[in-house]
Amino acid sequence: MRKSSLKLEDLPSKVTTWCDDLGLKVNARFEPSGDEELFPNRMVLEGEGASALGANRGAALDALQYLLHEAQGERDEDKLCYLDAQGMRLFRMKELKAMAHHAAIKAREIGAYSFSSLSPRERRWIHLTIARSPDLSTESEGLGTHKILKVLRKG
Repeated sequence: MRKSSLKLEDLPSKVTTWCDDLGLKVNARFEPSGDEELFPNRMVLEGEGASALGANRGAALDALQYLLHEAQGERDEDKLCYLDAQGMRLFRMKELKAMAHHAAIKAREIGAYSFSSLSPRERRWIHLTIARSPDLSTESEGLGTHKILKVLRKG
C-alpha cells in the first residue's frame, strides 16, 4: 500500500478546489449512504457543476474519483472516498440492492439468476448484498470492465 498523502477530512476542500480550477461550481461534503458497507465515505457533490460531473453515466465523476484515490494513496476500501453527484450513485446503489433482492428470490426458485453487463462498482454492490444471504453465492463472467454477474443457489 502506498503512503497516504491526503486525509479523509481534507478531501471535500480538495475536490471543491479542483472543480473550481475546472470552472465547475461544486460544494462537496460527506454524507452517510445508509449502508456504509456498500457505499462508505460518500462525498456528495452539489451545485451547478455537479450535473456536468454526473453526465454520461458519471464518466467525469469516475475520473475525478480516480484522481482523488491517487491523491489519497490508499487502497483500503474503508478509507477511500467515493463521490456522488446529486445523489445519482446513492439512487443507483438502492436500485441495485432492490435488484439483488429480486435476483435472490429468483435464484432460490430456479437455481440461478443472471444480470446483464454491470460496472465493477455495480457488481461489488450486488456481490456484497448477496453475500448477506448464506444460501446464495455470486460469480462474475466475462472479460473487460463490464461483466455479467450470476446469483446462484448453493447446494
